[in-house]
Amino acid sequence: MAESQNMSGLEGTQSVSALGLRWAALRGMLNSPLITVEDQRPLRDELLRELAAIEKDFGDLHSRNTMEISAKLDIAKSALRERIQSSESWLLDLIDSIQSDLHNVHAKAQSTTSSTVSANRSPANLSRPQQQRPDETTPSTTSTEAATSSAA
Repeated sequence: MAESQNMSGLEGTQSVSALGLRWAALRGMLNSPLITVEDQRPLRDELLRELAAIEKDFGDLHSRNTMEISAKLDIAKSALRERIQSSESWLLDLIDSIQSDLHNVHAKAQSTTSSTVSANRSPANLSRPQQQRPDETTPSTTSTEAATSSAA
């Protein structure tokens, strides 16, 4: 576990995604029945300390996209869920609302961007000159072509 303590000091090389994976792995370990037995109390305490350090490290990282912002909100909700009194559950509702707003704004921005891109596209297939199909040729052209091809 000393290795994980060294890893949490690498803020410059961490991303929200990488830290989120470490956080999820620690949460998974802490939920294991093997860790909850009394014999593993020191290991469990160490994992809890590392989890708390990772949760604090999220505040130092900049999110690159809405997915990472949402992940940071998930971390905050999880930490609050374990620490707040039931009378303060409105904080969780507020974070849920913020997260929902974030997803809605992102979806609207994507739909606006895609409609703008399609509106600015050149209608290349409409600007080409119409080509005459072989079955639309005039009868005189067809007989001339037939005579030419039979002469060859």
